[in-house]
Amino acid sequence: MDLRRYPLDEQNCTLEIESYGYTTDDIEFYWQGGSNSDSVTGVENIELPQFSIIDYQTLSKKAVFATGSYPRLSLSFKLKRNIGYFILQTYMPSILITILSWVSFWINYDASAARVALGITTVLTMTTINTHLRETLPKIPYVKAIDIYLMGCFVFVFLALLEYAFVNYIFFGRGPHMQKKAAEKAAKSNNEIKSRLESNKVQVDAHGNILLTNLPSEMGGPDMIGALSDPRATMFSYDSASIQYRKPLTSRDLYGRPGLDRPVAHKKNRLRRRASQLKVKIPDLTDVNAIDKWSRIVFPIAFTFFNLVYWLYYNH
Repeated sequence: MDLRRYPLDEQNCTLEIESYGYTTDDIEFYWQGGSNSDSVTGVENIELPQFSIIDYQTLSKKAVFATGSYPRLSLSFKLKRNIGYFILQTYMPSILITILSWVSFWINYDASAARVALGITTVLTMTTINTHLRETLPKIPYVKAIDIYLMGCFVFVFLALLEYAFVNYIFFGRGPHMQKKAAEKAAKSNNEIKSRLESNKVQVDAHGNILLTNLPSEMGGPDMIGALSDPRATMFSYDSASIQYRKPLTSRDLYGRPGLDRPVAHKKNRLRRRASQLKVKIPDLTDVNAIDKWSRIVFPIAFTFFNLVYWLYYNH
């Protein structure tokens, strides 16, 4: 038998009747009614525990040997293996165990004992089913169809266990270390931005009025002299380029010259954009539930696709 498609295989079994001591010169064998299916009756009533007879064929021929030509009658049966037994004993348990391994995706990731125990149990169960099946079959060198299916189920169960190992590694292993480094880098960037803004920040006098630096064309002259003469209306500030006095602006001047507010607004907007970019760049490694959520979708879809390909291929 060719068991490459086992248990979805079809086999041809032949029954031959041949003369042992008499050649065609002495005796002739032939089917009554000719070489057609009408020569054999009662085939439809035959029942086999593992096979169904789907076709049969009769044939009359001669077997030629060194001692002469001998008559031979041949009855060939085409048998199809009944798969009901294998569905109940092998396929359904394998499918249910594979689905059972997905339950770990709904268990909290910090319940290590429950998820590891479930994963190891399903892996060992699949191994037991595979071993028991091989013990009931002859030792053949090629791979059978049922071996491919059991191996596929074993891979899905094993991947479910590896998925939790990956989640556990991210949550308790490398993930927090990466998050700490990313947070330190983000804090360092924020401190640099704040230090740059503080060096160019808007000055406020004792009365709460905003002091802005005059344009170069407005520096000096009577404005600066007037500002220097009134110590309450001026303040001392350090700039990266030089040390200078800045003239306070009244509310009328402040609203009358909106162009001076643009650099401040621009810096604030740039700070907000930079902060939002930092938030996007930092991966949220503690949200390992996202991996489980994707696994709940990917594993069933992949297993369904595997079953479709398997059954469509081996049923034709």
